[in-house]
Amino acid sequence: MDGNTGKTTTIELLRWCFGHSQHEAEKSNMFKHMWTNPSYVLDDTKKGTQKCEIIIQFSATGDDNQKHFFTFKRETQGEHIENYPPVNEKITKIYDTLEIDRGKDVLIGNDVFSYMSQEFRFNECEEYFCFDGEKARDIMQLASNSKNIKELLELVNRRTTHPKLREYKQKLETLRERVLDEAKSKISDKALEVNVTRRDNRRKELTQLDREIEGKDQERRASTLALDRLTDEHHRADQQITTAKSQELVERTRYELIKEQKKKSLNERRAEIYEHFPDWISANISDQINGIKKMVKEKGKLPEPYRRDLIESCLTSGFCDICGRPLDKEAEERVKSLELQMAPYGVHDFLSLTFSLPLMTFPSDSKYSAIKKLIEEYNIADTRLESIKLSDDDEKLISERDTLLERIGIMQRKISNIERDIQEQKEWRIKLVSEINELEAKIILLSENKVILDKINESIQIIDNAAENIKLKATEIISNVISEGVTSILGPKFSAKLSQKEGLMLGENGFFGKEKGGYSGRLVLSYCFAEAMTMVEPIIVDTPAGNIGDARKKLAEHLVANHRQVILLCLPTELENFASIVSTREPTEVINLEM
Repeated sequence: MDGNTGKTTTIELLRWCFGHSQHEAEKSNMFKHMWTNPSYVLDDTKKGTQKCEIIIQFSATGDDNQKHFFTFKRETQGEHIENYPPVNEKITKIYDTLEIDRGKDVLIGNDVFSYMSQEFRFNECEEYFCFDGEKARDIMQLASNSKNIKELLELVNRRTTHPKLREYKQKLETLRERVLDEAKSKISDKALEVNVTRRDNRRKELTQLDREIEGKDQERRASTLALDRLTDEHHRADQQITTAKSQELVERTRYELIKEQKKKSLNERRAEIYEHFPDWISANISDQINGIKKMVKEKGKLPEPYRRDLIESCLTSGFCDICGRPLDKEAEERVKSLELQMAPYGVHDFLSLTFSLPLMTFPSDSKYSAIKKLIEEYNIADTRLESIKLSDDDEKLISERDTLLERIGIMQRKISNIERDIQEQKEWRIKLVSEINELEAKIILLSENKVILDKINESIQIIDNAAENIKLKATEIISNVISEGVTSILGPKFSAKLSQKEGLMLGENGFFGKEKGGYSGRLVLSYCFAEAMTMVEPIIVDTPAGNIGDARKKLAEHLVANHRQVILLCLPTELENFASIVSTREPTEVINLEM
């Protein structure tokens, strides 16, 4: 990768996409680059209208424990114009889209930023999941200057704010404003008159609605009686046809009955096919399955089976059986996820054994023959039924019976519509009663407002106290994580401390100060701070060159041990003693091309 523009620009574009909504990006008309601020997005060597697309694909395991795939795209339209503020570039349109699970859901515009902020909290950690030496130096300067402690702690507070508590507090504040709007400290006579008038009108509506419901209920009862009469008439007509002495009518009735029986049997057979369809299609597939297994085993390069006993031992003891370090909550989740990352023994056993199906006992041929026979019998009955010629009297009996059947269907639909109308009216009645109760409550609300507002304020105070306690505890946890990282990289005599009072400090032999550890030690401290602040995997790192001294190898080992995935952006000269520790795969070369 080119050492001039590639790595840092890639990282800054990721921050720009994940840290700023479509509206914010359009409004600012530029993005921040740590070398040039403000900077431009489009090609400054091209004239006229142009378009720039940034596409980012990633996956994540959701609350349902299933892996989901995401494709983010930011399309920027505009043109390069000399002397156009602030960076000789006019952005006319930015269009964000997020495709979820390969098109199952697609979000557009500012909904993309809202979704990623809520699901991944990208907006709170975009500075840190893409981390580089320049950002490390910024943090180091914040940590070493006592005047900057407030700014540093603001970063920590953003990370430790509990999103649910913040959401509840916002809802309570909205409720408080609504109560204040609905009932001030004193209700005027005019307001009282309006509420009383509205209540009386709603009561009149309720009385009228009750009359309508009663009328509909009477109509339903009358229609039900009419349906019963029609059903009785149809039954008598059917009996008259069944007992008729006309040979043709008897034959017609017999074949109608046969058709109905065959139709019922066919439907039962269809249901049986649906229930047992795997048995119909499972024959002669053993060879295909074994071929697929062989291809997966040879080409899939599945990892070695994980050791379940090792995972369970680590989770039971609370300590890593390999390195001996205590497991915090995040580390425990990573250990649990190992089972999802590696193929279990059962997978390997399945791939190594030849697949075979049990002896087929499902009589598919006989079942097919039975279905075919039913269809033939149905068609024969239908043909014979059509060939029967009835007398005028017999035709009249059939017509009267069929007419009664049609009238029964019409009456059934009418009753269904009446019942639906009654249900809707009852639902509207519930809303009317609720509104009447609310209006009556407003009339007598003067004495109750203070109690309600006091309860809301008390709840907000409880949330604020809980949020502060969570923030202090989270800061302590982050401090411990940073300290463990520093110790694993720089050695046992080094540690770190993060506090609301003193900020971020490096410790050596138990003594903490802003000058401890030298330049490379404080830079490692900054890397560990960023690592503790990020909330997403993978972590993207611009590989440090020579600025952390002998700690390069230890930093690489630390990243591998503490992250499920590490993406390194390296110069060819930075591969040695770092990239090979993070990954044994051959690096992917990225070349900047002049277009």
